[in-house]
Amino acid sequence: MLFSAALITVASAAPRGMKLVNNGLALKTEGESFAAASGNLKYYGGPVISNVEVHPIFYGSSVNYASQITGFYAGVVDSTHMDWLSEYNTGSQSIGRGTLGNSISVTTGIKSSLDDVNDIQPLLLKLAQNGQIKPNKNTYYPIHFAPGISITQGGSKSCQVFCAYHGTIKYGSGYIYYGVIPDQGGACAGGCGSSSAFNNLCSVSSHELIEAVTDAAVGVANAIGSPLAWYDQTNGEIGDICNAQQGTVVGGNGQTYTVQKEWSNKAKKCRV
Repeated sequence: MLFSAALITVASAAPRGMKLVNNGLALKTEGESFAAASGNLKYYGGPVISNVEVHPIFYGSSVNYASQITGFYAGVVDSTHMDWLSEYNTGSQSIGRGTLGNSISVTTGIKSSLDDVNDIQPLLLKLAQNGQIKPNKNTYYPIHFAPGISITQGGSKSCQVFCAYHGTIKYGSGYIYYGVIPDQGGACAGGCGSSSAFNNLCSVSSHELIEAVTDAAVGVANAIGSPLAWYDQTNGEIGDICNAQQGTVVGGNGQTYTVQKEWSNKAKKCRV
């Protein structure tokens, strides 16, 4: 998250020139990296997601790579990319492999510009209240947007400052865990990875997925402590430490996918 005097809830990437320590994936230009030289994630008592159930939400009628990204989630959550995360088990929760749940398409009332607090969070709450999504302690809702739709979060704009982010909404006695994944073409092209458009989308999506698993309630934290889970006060979350460093994994479906590397305290390096 973004540090100034205190931890800011659901902050997105810091403007260039400020230290990035947040739950968003920063936009970078060719030759520029926000990855840290090293990290040290500490546990602050908050929830992790034990067996993530990914329910992609497609916002707009022409989301690029919708079927492919569904396959990506199905493969990656049932792969070795999840297995080593057991080093981030807590006293009450263990992290293991996950599953792909049903996807949701939103094709009515589409806006060309959305704000996280004023539009995206109310949308998720409405979907939950209507029974279209059924949040529980394992569900994660990455929202993938059609081309031409811009997102504003904490005053920062997609594809100008950040590539993606994940957040948290209090819901009843629990939370809704979600990700915001703008289309990675257009203004985001080239700034969110150095591979193909689909591979960059997978990398960005994996960054937010693994951060949600290891620091699920970061979006409602307002101080260093619970409900933060695994967090580095200097560098941010597990993906921020390794920002934009890509690798590949073989999914449980036998397909090879690009992912972003994540920080391992045990190995003391970024790994897949």
